[in-house]
Amino acid sequence: MLTYENLNIQIDLPQSNNQITVNVHDFGASTQQQVCNQQPFQQAIEHCKAIGASSLFIPKGIYYFHSDPPHGAYLTLDGLTDFTVEGCGSELIFEHPKMYIRVVNSTRIRLCNLVLDWNWELAPLSSVGVVTHLETNGAYFDMAFPTYQEIPENWPIRIVGPYDPVLYSPGTPGGIEYRPYKNEHAITSDQEETDSQMQQLVRELSNVILGIEKIHSNTMRFYTTDSDWTAQRMKQGQCYNLRHYEYDTVAIFLFDSSHITVDHVILYSCPGSGFVGNGNIHHIHIQSCKVTIRPGTDRSLSTAADCFHIANSKGYFIIEDCDFGYAGDDCINIHDNTTMGVRRLDDYTLLALRVRKSSLLFGVDDLVELRNPDLSPMDFSSELTGITYDEQQFVCKLTFKDVLPEHLDENTVLFNRRFSTNHFIIRNNRFTNNRARGVLIHGSNGIVENNIFDSIQGAAIQIEAGCESRWSEGTGVHQLAIRHNIFRNCDLNAWQMAVIYMGVYLPGGRTSFPIFNNIWIEDNTIINCPRMAMFLSSCQNVSVRRNAIINSNQIPLEQHSYGSSQQETPVYDEFYSGVIHIVNASDVSVTLNKCVTTTVQYDKTIFADADSTRNITIEHNVGF
Repeated sequence: MLTYENLNIQIDLPQSNNQITVNVHDFGASTQQQVCNQQPFQQAIEHCKAIGASSLFIPKGIYYFHSDPPHGAYLTLDGLTDFTVEGCGSELIFEHPKMYIRVVNSTRIRLCNLVLDWNWELAPLSSVGVVTHLETNGAYFDMAFPTYQEIPENWPIRIVGPYDPVLYSPGTPGGIEYRPYKNEHAITSDQEETDSQMQQLVRELSNVILGIEKIHSNTMRFYTTDSDWTAQRMKQGQCYNLRHYEYDTVAIFLFDSSHITVDHVILYSCPGSGFVGNGNIHHIHIQSCKVTIRPGTDRSLSTAADCFHIANSKGYFIIEDCDFGYAGDDCINIHDNTTMGVRRLDDYTLLALRVRKSSLLFGVDDLVELRNPDLSPMDFSSELTGITYDEQQFVCKLTFKDVLPEHLDENTVLFNRRFSTNHFIIRNNRFTNNRARGVLIHGSNGIVENNIFDSIQGAAIQIEAGCESRWSEGTGVHQLAIRHNIFRNCDLNAWQMAVIYMGVYLPGGRTSFPIFNNIWIEDNTIINCPRMAMFLSSCQNVSVRRNAIINSNQIPLEQHSYGSSQQETPVYDEFYSGVIHIVNASDVSVTLNKCVTTTVQYDKTIFADADSTRNITIEHNVGF
């Protein structure tokens, strides 16, 4: 069993012995609303670097950042060591979708006592609408937006998701999610069959809207591409949250930096993700932070994407005593990026397909491992000696130090082993009122404990790895403890059919290779889940012990509402059964768990697929 001692995560605070502090007011920073503080703040940071100051001091106040920053970020900490930004509770308000704060090539940095926010008066990040009228044949529907007296002219719509009209929070049973227009995040290649299979994994409805017309000051008319779909699925009184931004920027971006502490920072909104890390980052501490909607407002969104997102890293991080919610995507998503699809060019060179340079970060001397399409080992790893990107075609020519295998499947998967998002602790946090997942885990050697998950639209905890047309994430999960957590009202829209979900997404379907192993799910309480409590697959050595499951399986598992926007068939045309469903697994122990119901329950079994599982122990459970 994992312990804190096993993980040995120690994150160093700034260690400067000098007491040199620089005040942003000395460089012209002002709390007057008409003043743009980008240059005064950045000049103060550069002065700190020049004189070796130990801290930047921001007197408490509200500071506005009006201009469009020239280098992609409002504030950049580059090449700093042993440095603190002391916010004193100040609020920083931003107006352009550029990074709020960027930390690059820095060590032992502390950001503390800050409030970060977006100027909603200029550009709201989301809008809540209620369907007020449906044209009889489904040609259009009308939606009123009660938070507006007048809908703004600049009002793009990226994605639409179900919103609870009573609780005013993301997700509602039977809700529909869709993109009005084409999904622009998918990457295609010349492998048409695999591209098609990958696109099926997206399971996201798009191109729903032909056009929009403003018919009243706060009412829009949406003309639809499929009148039959509209007539069947759209209902008067349905409530939706319309996001106007998605992945446009990040609030705090960490790149090639280590021993970073962010504490007592409140992020009320950002037109993208909140805390984001990529590259050679390691030893990150997020403590006593909040990502949530601003009190005293009718906002429906905090971050337009994830609250906390690790795209690649070298691991060792702690997230504790935080409150994350109301995000447009996951509360936490930790992973390393992979890619599927290759073409062997010669003995030492291959062309990698579906590659975003910013995602894979291939570099000379990186150790790259080749995996089979089902993620099983190919027993080949080699250092790179050359890299050539074609960013327009999303391909990359990779030259290896060693001779490549003679025959490579076109769906070979590449792991960049320079990165390892491993060794993490997620404890004593609240994840509430959130679209997508609570915690999405693709990393190993982690502890998730003493957290509260409440009102999560998708799975509360999702353990996965895979490749599809928008992204390829995860190299497997090993040594993970999930314990002493409380889950309530999660998987509201049955995205993955379970509150705790463990599985892959691959064009070839589920894999029998145990990409997840040595997992402990113990001493948790799961309350009010519409479908299954747990779905466990592609795994080995899993212990499910002493969990209490209350009011699960409130919807028949054969009912069509399988987490897709279309609400049609389950992924891979799967069959589901049980409070706990086990498939493609071995050495799984389910013992001493208790199942309780105070309402209707359509299934109270523990199901293990006879054809794809072995050595499954199910004993001493109560109420199943």
